[in-house]
Amino acid sequence: MKNLLTLLVITLLIGTLTSQSQIAVKSFRKLDSDLTARIEAPKKDQNGDICAIIKVETTQTGFTWDSDGLGIVAVVPKVGEYWIYVPWGAKRLTIKHPQLGILREYQYTVPIEKATVYEMKLVTGSVKIIVDETILGYYVIITPEPADASIFIDEVLVKKGTYQAKLKPGSYNYRVQDPLYKTEVGKFELTNKKEVLNIKLKPNFGFISVATLPESGASVFIDDIKLTQPTPCTSDSLLVGEHKVRVEREMYQPEEKRIKVEAEKTSPVNLTLIPTFAEVAFNLPPEASLFLNGEKVATGNWKTRLTKGVYTVEARRDKHITAKKDIDVVEGENQIIDLQPILIYGSLDVETNPPGATITINGLEMGKTPESFNTLLIGDYEIKLDRPDYKSLIKNVSVSEGKNTIVKETLSKIALPKREIDQTVQRMNVSKTMPYKQLPQMSYSKEYYKYKKSKTIWLVSALVTGAAGTFTYLQAGSTYETYKTTAGNEATDLIKKVDMYNLVSPIAFGIAGFSVLEFILKSGKQKKAKSKSNGQSLNFYPVPIKNGAGVGLAVQF
Repeated sequence: MKNLLTLLVITLLIGTLTSQSQIAVKSFRKLDSDLTARIEAPKKDQNGDICAIIKVETTQTGFTWDSDGLGIVAVVPKVGEYWIYVPWGAKRLTIKHPQLGILREYQYTVPIEKATVYEMKLVTGSVKIIVDETILGYYVIITPEPADASIFIDEVLVKKGTYQAKLKPGSYNYRVQDPLYKTEVGKFELTNKKEVLNIKLKPNFGFISVATLPESGASVFIDDIKLTQPTPCTSDSLLVGEHKVRVEREMYQPEEKRIKVEAEKTSPVNLTLIPTFAEVAFNLPPEASLFLNGEKVATGNWKTRLTKGVYTVEARRDKHITAKKDIDVVEGENQIIDLQPILIYGSLDVETNPPGATITINGLEMGKTPESFNTLLIGDYEIKLDRPDYKSLIKNVSVSEGKNTIVKETLSKIALPKREIDQTVQRMNVSKTMPYKQLPQMSYSKEYYKYKKSKTIWLVSALVTGAAGTFTYLQAGSTYETYKTTAGNEATDLIKKVDMYNLVSPIAFGIAGFSVLEFILKSGKQKKAKSKSNGQSLNFYPVPIKNGAGVGLAVQF
């Protein structure tokens, strides 16, 4: 192995730097407008809080960093500076360098806050390295599991994931870590060959499964972080150790419990929720509206949960007195509340002149005048009055609580138009002043209607029996065709049907023929009866009679 010769030349840049330490802090300040820690490159500490970043400006390399008891989450070398991720609340920082010495426990001049960026400017001596001989090197390959674990060489983060580099011979310390796995540390020697390390970290996490009674669907918080799923559910991976589990559900008191998580195990948590409500059922008519503290909540029966307190409930219904109660709700004490609005009645009297008119209220016939209605619900009604020979009358009235509404109407008689009366008298050829007993007395031809009815019966008989004869005739032919291709008992049955159809068919045709003859005969007799009566028809017409008007018997030609 060739010897490595190195000449170090250290020049002091600041006169105040002591011979023991060539490192000093020139300035330290908060960068309010820098969002690196919050948006561009955030990292979280073991408590899940976003780290602060201290950007250390220096022209030198090879530093190592130590913090106070809160530790350092990560160190990321950048061009011209280092990014040091520290938890919020950190107080001090120790800076070490192989040639420049140590700056111990530098105390930050401003408080370290979450997700905030700070700038630290260092002044140091200079290190000049002159290499006068080729340095030998060998490859080292470190493959971690999980694949994105962080790899540190001599306390410097060199890679997340598989690390491959050429290093000079010597002894090196390594550390492989991942937030949810146990950290593994070790040492390797580079002598005259490459070094290959496969490092599998042991899990340092477990799970918590959460269930709630008497109801599921509660929100779950683990270490004050809400899970995406309600109960029952299982958490994501959690670091080994104690965790706080809290569940919340509307109408129940929050419940909290501390649970110890073991590596590669699922810790069950069953929490019983204590209700802060009572179940209240309201019974009321289907048409009634339920109001809770002045707000409509339902129509008809309703069941709900109410928290502790006093509530005003009302059942409102048209034409009814509102049913109202104040209820005291105590958690865990279920109640059934009965609310029945009371009907509001008024009264209505209906009279007509002349009496005897049919009373229809809102389309429903309610009797004849005069009439009293003493249990009529308040409200607006349409009243219709009908009486034969009188004009119908419609009246709209309002019935009020505790009041008697009276409808008293005189009906108007229907008058026959004068022209129609004159035409009727002219057809009768009678005097307008002719006494009723002198009207012509004429009889109507009953024979005409007798023959007309008989003719209709014989016509129907002819049509029915003719159709029956045609049907049986066709069935006989169809059945016979089937018989010719059939043998055995079935053939015997078919020929019997053919014989039956052949017997019925001529009988039906005979009756149909006879019915046709009777129809022709009755038509002739009807015609003769019509000629005898000369087309007379009997009708009633309103006609004037002596000393007034009335209904007389008239014959129309």
